[in-house]
Amino acid sequence: LIVIVFTVLALLTRRHFDRIDDATALDAPATPDDESEQTPSQVSNLAIVPIPRLDRVSIRALAYAMSLRQPVLALHVSPTEEESKRFREYWHAWGNHVPLELVQSPYRAVIPPVVAYVESLRAQRPELTVTVIVPDLAVRHWWQRPLHDNTAARLRHALAPLAKVVVTSVRFHV
Repeated sequence: LIVIVFTVLALLTRRHFDRIDDATALDAPATPDDESEQTPSQVSNLAIVPIPRLDRVSIRALAYAMSLRQPVLALHVSPTEEESKRFREYWHAWGNHVPLELVQSPYRAVIPPVVAYVESLRAQRPELTVTVIVPDLAVRHWWQRPLHDNTAARLRHALAPLAKVVVTSVRFHV
């Protein structure tokens, strides 16, 4: 029985890798739902940078996004209208270098509103490749990681299944 189960698992694994090889081969026929671009000129890109607060971590991620020479949009999730207004004032005082989009999330949830925003943007413009540039704080010691929220990792994980969405982390080492 163990040999039969092992053989079936091995055959299923082989079939999976054969399908992957067929789908990703350079001479594979294009399918109607194929979303892969063939040349850089076919890529239409928008970089979105989620900004939890204005600090050096977020500014570094924005600077990286702007260095890509693509359109950039900053996205801030606020729990209240007052917080949105306060952040917009900070944004204008900082210099308003990048367009800002404010999303309200009354339960202080950050991940679902960002994912919903990216999904709605992709629904409006299916040809668009969205690059989400996530500011990430890198601490020196392993035991310091639980002291900080892991929003960057959770956001990367939540956006991973979305088609034509690229997630990039810009780490700020403390």
